[in-house]
Amino acid sequence: MDIFDYYRTEAKRAELKLILDYAAQNSARGLAANFLEKDIWVTEILRLLYEEDLLDSHDVAFKGGTALSKCYSTIERFSEDIDLSIHWADLAESDDEAAAWTQTTRNPSQQRKFRREQRERLEGWTNEFVQRLNSRLSDYGIEGLSAEIEEDSGGEKIDVHFPHVAFQDDSYQLEHILLEFGGRNRGRPTVSKPVTTYLSEIDAVAGSHTLPIATVEAYHPDYIIWEKLTALHQFCTQENPLDTVRLSRHWYDVDCILKNLYEGSYQNMEALQDVVAMKSARWATRGVSFEAILSGKLVLIPTGRLLEDIKKDYDQSVSGGMFFSAPDSFAGIIERLAEQQDLINRFLNERR
Repeated sequence: MDIFDYYRTEAKRAELKLILDYAAQNSARGLAANFLEKDIWVTEILRLLYEEDLLDSHDVAFKGGTALSKCYSTIERFSEDIDLSIHWADLAESDDEAAAWTQTTRNPSQQRKFRREQRERLEGWTNEFVQRLNSRLSDYGIEGLSAEIEEDSGGEKIDVHFPHVAFQDDSYQLEHILLEFGGRNRGRPTVSKPVTTYLSEIDAVAGSHTLPIATVEAYHPDYIIWEKLTALHQFCTQENPLDTVRLSRHWYDVDCILKNLYEGSYQNMEALQDVVAMKSARWATRGVSFEAILSGKLVLIPTGRLLEDIKKDYDQSVSGGMFFSAPDSFAGIIERLAEQQDLINRFLNERR
């Protein structure tokens, strides 16, 4: 039976609740029923995006925590957002990518102009995308299944709402699926990766139900690591205050990447230079020098109040059941990352 058929009647929804409860009791990852349910829809949305061409034939890289978990198995937490980068040139209205890059990075004025125009292009594109997505979602005949652009997000955030049958009090989880689109990033290089649901790991469920399977274009791991490392560098050095809610996951992710990806995954200098160039030109942030990383001045460790607030958020994510198994303490993560910071900076200094 198709898993989505259960959503079409109240009686069937009650059956699905029992299935999810059983799966939660038998999940080797220790995932609660509400996480297992949301993962069904995350996987199905990914399938629609990549296999039904809702992305309008653009180069779009699937990245972030969900890609790390579902495609590379490098983190042991439930990641619920879908982070997507449309290759900037696909929205830039230019047939010559190299010339467009030169023109739009010539000086700060041109960079600001590009960011403004690209935001407008992205907003126009996502308005059309949401129409395509909602048209497809209406085919399911499931009440409460829809997508909408978050107000004032400039088209960067789309919320996909689905009917819930499983709930958890005080959950750290969002009640909807958040699609985050970036139009100022790289959407390549990518690697084709299969994505399956966590429910498929429960034999009794997988054997009697049709569950979604997707093939996605995941961002190349060498680029993911530098996207993550430069993000921590930004968080630690920017002058503007940070909203630390749901932010601690980035430190956890980097710790896992450096432990679980192949040794020396950060040593791809082309990936580093590409990421630094992109962030310097497209994501300039007050107080942040991405170029300083190239000379061995990467900063991964927050200090003072910021460190305290991130630790608080981390503790809340642990108590909210976001992890497959009991994760290490935040202090342990920070200790390892301090060692990695020194190691990476020594490597970069040697390459100068």
